[in-house]
Amino acid sequence: MTGGRLAGRRILVTRTREQAAGLVDALHARGAEAVVVPLIATQPAATPDEIVAAATALSAASPPRWAAFTSATAVRLVLGAAGAFALHDVHVAAVGIETARALDAAGVGVDIAGAGDAAALAARLEAAGMAAATVWFPSAEAARPDLPQRLGAAGALVIVQPVYRTLMPEDAPRRLMAALARGIDAVTLTSGSTARNLVHALGDSSLPATTRVVCIGAQTAREARVVGLDVTAIALEPTVESLIIALDSVG
Repeated sequence: MTGGRLAGRRILVTRTREQAAGLVDALHARGAEAVVVPLIATQPAATPDEIVAAATALSAASPPRWAAFTSATAVRLVLGAAGAFALHDVHVAAVGIETARALDAAGVGVDIAGAGDAAALAARLEAAGMAAATVWFPSAEAARPDLPQRLGAAGALVIVQPVYRTLMPEDAPRRLMAALARGIDAVTLTSGSTARNLVHALGDSSLPATTRVVCIGAQTAREARVVGLDVTAIALEPTVESLIIALDSVG
């Protein structure tokens, strides 16, 4: 599909081409130019042995046992270290389409899946009953505390294990300034990290007044506003399709 309000627009994509392949392809299909400037890179924060030890400890815990995933990155690191079999006797919860797809691709069944954020996942887990449950949460190093706090209050023993951290690539400021110099109609933000790193990469500069900021969800939008960004539109669901609709709404 080509044409429409996005045709001829230059849209800044703040994740790598591999991570944002669906968004880039969707933009191209609508005649827009996707300008890829990754603002986040991931780095392991736990060794494979540490991940295996945590998975083993979970399997040894009394039921009910849960593993909660809020990112595909955590899924890849856990399964790369421990393998899918490590979760064979564990209930699995996932938030986000990419996260669920990563689990499904590895042959891991998902018992609770949902859109939204970690807080939304916590609500669904609470409804499933968390009294005396053990929940392993392999997460980003800077993950928000919503999920472990809520599940802990509901009676679960929550084991938070940071398995990766996000960093801003060294060349991000240079690449961002080069992209802005050629003109950018809209910036897409898919996490609080991309919002924070955008502001960091801008340094003493700011986005042009005509550049729209479009966020993939309410949590990302809240974090973008905290760091001083003027959010123009928010995708109603954390999907590429919803993000495209939000972009189209601002032209």
